[in-house]
Amino acid sequence: MNKASFTLQQWLSWMEQAHTSAIDMGLTRCQTVFDAMALDFGSTKIVTVGGTNGKGSSVAMFDAVLRAAGYRTLCYTSPHLEVYNERVVIDGEMCSDAQLVEAFCAIDAAREQVGISLSYFEIGTLAALWIVAQEQPDVALLEVGLGGRLDVVNLMDADVAVIATVGIDHVDWLGDDREIIGWEKAGIFREGRPAVCGDLEPPLSIARHANEVGAKLFQASNDFSYQLHEDGGQWSFKGLDSQHQEVAIESLPVPQLPLQNAATVIQALLLLGVEVSHEALSQGFAHARVRGRLDAQTYRGCPLLLDVAHNPQAASYLAKRLEGKQFKVVLGMLADKDCTAVMAALAPIVSQWHLVTLDVPRGQTAKSLSTMLPASTDQAVYQHASVGDAIKQLASDKEQLLVVGSFFTVADAYRLIEGDANG
Repeated sequence: MNKASFTLQQWLSWMEQAHTSAIDMGLTRCQTVFDAMALDFGSTKIVTVGGTNGKGSSVAMFDAVLRAAGYRTLCYTSPHLEVYNERVVIDGEMCSDAQLVEAFCAIDAAREQVGISLSYFEIGTLAALWIVAQEQPDVALLEVGLGGRLDVVNLMDADVAVIATVGIDHVDWLGDDREIIGWEKAGIFREGRPAVCGDLEPPLSIARHANEVGAKLFQASNDFSYQLHEDGGQWSFKGLDSQHQEVAIESLPVPQLPLQNAATVIQALLLLGVEVSHEALSQGFAHARVRGRLDAQTYRGCPLLLDVAHNPQAASYLAKRLEGKQFKVVLGMLADKDCTAVMAALAPIVSQWHLVTLDVPRGQTAKSLSTMLPASTDQAVYQHASVGDAIKQLASDKEQLLVVGSFFTVADAYRLIEGDANG
């Protein structure tokens, strides 16, 4: 097949069929292709960001603070909500179709040279690394997609490795034991280099693995902490010399994103060896946002709150942030997620359940979701053929809806909103 003239969409369609399975754990194939590429990253500092939840918000805060401090950044995250270009962002701007196509061509040439098949995610991640080498930003922020030890991002030896939180997700691939999951995620640590874990109750396997590989581990509540009061607060961090550094934050805005992750980001920045002023921290925290995380939108006068909480830990965090409020909840999930635990976590903030069918691979049906509701559920339950159908039906009441669950759920809501605005 001659792919020389492929558009971005044609590349993505081909990539979806390029390998025998969508997820193929292991680095051997990717390492071979990566070595064949012989990429030069110059003086770019590399930060890898792993964890079950909090990766996206951590990358967003890293990026906002670093750019406020005058650094040029590149962010690689996944999955995307609407367009693939969201996955690679250079200094706040999505990567162009042309640059992504050029990157895919380069990966495909290297892959063919060594005779190796790669999956959609593997090609995409290697393409992002190729773009890092081409752009050579001051700092590259690379989100780990699945686990850590066997994720393609782990081909990079990070200057600082970050684990935001550790929870239960991707059970089919990582298991349902936090100690095992923690060990997998700690696979991004490197000998002699700093590693930061923001989980307030981390599995013991993280510290154990850091010790085994000789990484310099900094853990929340031990090596760094934060306390907020009405009149300000105090954050405490350790430097590489193991001395605590007090950072007063009386004038530092509390970020819209999780404060726990903000502390993790500051600790990692101190260890990265970049100069970041109090002003840059303030500006970055004030402006950092992530689409699909507590994102307030409007559809035909109806207020919507969109969130991609798709595992129990994320759902619990969302319910805590919205504690005391009640919502009509539009929920769509994938079949390989712990739907029962997610719904149990959300239940305290639900006045009505509006369950939707996701017409995508692995999509759960509304009927199946209805069988997974907590046994004690006394809220009204409705089923809808799609996210759009549910929102359209409910919008006339002008009562705020919480649209939650899979990235596909939230992406469908964005498409509905934007289609209405452009229509």
